[in-house]
Amino acid sequence: MEILVVKLSAIGDVVHSLPAVNLLRNRVPGARITWVVEPLSKDLLLGNPVAEKVVVFEKKQIKSLSANAIKAFAGELNQTKYEYAIDFQGLFKSAAICRASGARKVFGFAEARELAPLMYTDRINTGDYNSYEKHIVLHNMRLANAVANAITGKKVDASDDQALASESRFTLPSIKDESIQKIEKLFSEQQASQNVAGAAHAPLVVLIPGTTWLTKLWPMPSWAALAEKLAARGFRVALIGGKGETQENKALAEEIRKASAEAVIINLTGKTSLVDLMALFSRAQLVIGGDTGPLHLAAAVCAPAIIGVYGSTPIGRNGPFGPHCSALSTSLECQPCFSDTCKIGTLACLKELSPEAVFEASIKALNA
Repeated sequence: MEILVVKLSAIGDVVHSLPAVNLLRNRVPGARITWVVEPLSKDLLLGNPVAEKVVVFEKKQIKSLSANAIKAFAGELNQTKYEYAIDFQGLFKSAAICRASGARKVFGFAEARELAPLMYTDRINTGDYNSYEKHIVLHNMRLANAVANAITGKKVDASDDQALASESRFTLPSIKDESIQKIEKLFSEQQASQNVAGAAHAPLVVLIPGTTWLTKLWPMPSWAALAEKLAARGFRVALIGGKGETQENKALAEEIRKASAEAVIINLTGKTSLVDLMALFSRAQLVIGGDTGPLHLAAAVCAPAIIGVYGSTPIGRNGPFGPHCSALSTSLECQPCFSDTCKIGTLACLKELSPEAVFEASIKALNA
């Protein structure tokens, strides 16, 4: 039995779909599952037990109507005859891919956007899909459970949020030895250059300052103040981010070092793959970041405690998921707005969240 799973867009979105597909695999053990994802997320699925095959959707090339890209994508998609397709994205383009797969049954959220439900054969009500209070992981798991019910003919109830959350499992690829060795080498090189006594044995906190939306970005001075407080408590601080955040994180590292000569700052910005990050998170005691893919990946690794620093996006729906996770926000009346621009032009939800508050939450999480 061949099942197609479509989850485009961000890394965090793919992470939040993993428990659902894990549920589906457990309920329908004979299924072969193919994922359609964008290039950034493919490493989460290559070598992952929840995916027999990964088809990469090159959005930029498809959007530019590159004939070769469209032909290659369609050819790879049509190599397999799918019986079922599941749209975890809930948008027109993801629903269109499901329909183009030729699957006999196409499942999706009844309240999905952009007229996507019109392309589904089966519209699944997962309970107030657009609510800011119910986590997207639970919606995804309910959709997968409905598909499993339809395939097996065995009706399993998935209405209890707590029971469903307790069953959630984030299945990830194995951490590769080369990623462990790479992280150890980067740490060794940077710690040696800083020449701080005991640096190699100090507990590790990973900070993720960057993200996509301006309304998710906690100000850099706040990150610096937090890092200084952590360093004063004897923590090593690692900074991570994409290549586009190299200059900002370099300036942040320099600012922290100027403020505290004893601070041990490991700047890994632009130097890590997703699998490398898994190796890094597995050795950390705490990860702190905005609403961004690497934060959700850290939550999925489950080894460190997690703290999300949230502005415009809803913690209830999009916060880091799991009992080891927490998130902070200023809880202003306009928050969450779920917008990439600040409608009142102040970014107060981020500027008014103090480094002291995040530091206190960090110590509490570490002592839990």
